[in-house]
Amino acid sequence: MNNKSSRTEYMLGKYLTWQLKKHFYRVYIHNQHQPSDQAKLYIMNHSSWWDGLIVFYLNRYLINEDAYAMMSKDGIEKFTFFSKIGAFPVDPDSPKSLIRSLQFADQLLKEKKSVWIFPQGKEEHQDKRPLSFMNGPAYLAEKNPEAEIIPVSASYTFRHDQRPELFISIGASIKPEKINSLDRTEKSSVLRQSLEQSLDLMKADIINEDLSRYKEFVKGFKTSSEWLEVFKRK
Repeated sequence: MNNKSSRTEYMLGKYLTWQLKKHFYRVYIHNQHQPSDQAKLYIMNHSSWWDGLIVFYLNRYLINEDAYAMMSKDGIEKFTFFSKIGAFPVDPDSPKSLIRSLQFADQLLKEKKSVWIFPQGKEEHQDKRPLSFMNGPAYLAEKNPEAEIIPVSASYTFRHDQRPELFISIGASIKPEKINSLDRTEKSSVLRQSLEQSLDLMKADIINEDLSRYKEFVKGFKTSSEWLEVFKRK
């Protein structure tokens, strides 16, 4: 499954920077990530087509780890370049495919690599509660009790500008002692709640116009209204 291409990663990084600037007014990030030599399992909500590309962009321009992402088989077949940037396929409707993909993820974690998973298994609205949450992350946590588990939340929203904005929060690691003694169902519940809490806190920040926790990560191109203001001043 490992089919990474540094050339594809380089070209996609440049192209994606341009795409983010074109489609988003701003991308903001709240980052509690702490570099370490431990294996890392990132769990991220899935509400948009952009999410897989955002995972790649975060890793390339912020986190800088040897990272891989579990992605739907249909998505990889439709956009084959994902397999060149560390994505590996899973078919949630096939138990054999699911086991095979989890075994590959387990192998990556044992090699101290980073694995990203969308536990919902499908796109859902970012405000849906409770989030759908498959047991894959809990299974991997059982197999890798020393691995760091890091919740990542993404929220797409319109505020005051012509284009939408994207808010991302990379949370602190969930301490192993918080979940290692739990059974798989209980582990999944704790992980789901951590992701929901991160999303709810970010939603409150956006509603209350409190961006004190966030830094500007990507600044988009000027909007039409901004260009009109420039022409007006001239």
